[in-house]
Amino acid sequence: MWAPCRNALLVTAAAAVAVGCGGAPRPPPHHGAAPSPYTLTSFQACRDLRDDLARNRGVPDIPTLRRIADHVTAPRLAADARTAVRDIGHTGIAPLALSLMRDECARAGVQIPAS
Repeated sequence: MWAPCRNALLVTAAAAVAVGCGGAPRPPPHHGAAPSPYTLTSFQACRDLRDDLARNRGVPDIPTLRRIADHVTAPRLAADARTAVRDIGHTGIAPLALSLMRDECARAGVQIPAS
């Protein structure tokens, strides 16, 4: 008799936890500093990511991902980089975000080998 209620409670708790972890990325805090004047094209950002992954044996560097997220002109690539930073912070890996970035980079003309 209590099993359906217990299962419903577990599902509700799991949903609440998932919602708490999956919010939209927060903008960086403003400390009165002007935004950086430089931008990266998709090609430049992808080349930087490719070089970073090669240097680090397939593991992305958080500062590189943040630089891409903050300065690339392509909104989807920026969002995927932010997601990668968040995922790495939570779980230590970001396979889905990196896969999406690889796809965007292939469209920009930069092939990033799978690691």
